[in-house]
Amino acid sequence: MKVERFVQERLAFTASFWGSGAVVCRAVEDFAGPIVDQEFGQFETWTQAKAFAERLNEGLDLDPVEVHQILTSSILRAIDPLRAAAARRCPSDASRGAVSGKTVRVQFILAELNLAVTFCRIVLSRPSPHMPRMIRNARNALFNALDYALHSELTSSDVEEITAGCRRLHAALQESLSRRGELVTAADGPRAG
Repeated sequence: MKVERFVQERLAFTASFWGSGAVVCRAVEDFAGPIVDQEFGQFETWTQAKAFAERLNEGLDLDPVEVHQILTSSILRAIDPLRAAAARRCPSDASRGAVSGKTVRVQFILAELNLAVTFCRIVLSRPSPHMPRMIRNARNALFNALDYALHSELTSSDVEEITAGCRRLHAALQESLSRRGELVTAADGPRAG
């Protein structure tokens, strides 16, 4: 007699911009996503879609921390298409397993570091009124990664990856800050000597 093990998958809802409006998206933990849930249609504003998604999550008895964990897991799976494709082929495969909080957090830290490097590249590419915020967000990502690495029990490979990401971001920040200094000096005009 074959006994099948049913694993209840956790799902959560979020809002996303869609054209000039917004939609509700569904995220299933450990599966690539989130994906647009056409069942709910399109909302005029993101705020309306967000309020609707929050009501759906409340109906599922999910607190905001659980919603964030499910969404993060889903987004991280979407970032890794090979793993997402394998999960679709073998959804009941035990090797898929649950992603531990630590592993998801490490993946999140690495993604945050990569995003911060992208912010630095944007700062280098063109002047923007958002430049101070992008630099601040990049610095925060660096501090978050360093804090996590110092206060967590990590595998040596996790430490190596986080260290490499921190070094890349530090170099990008240094370059961005020197470029930002050049832009500020140029905007001030020539100084009287």
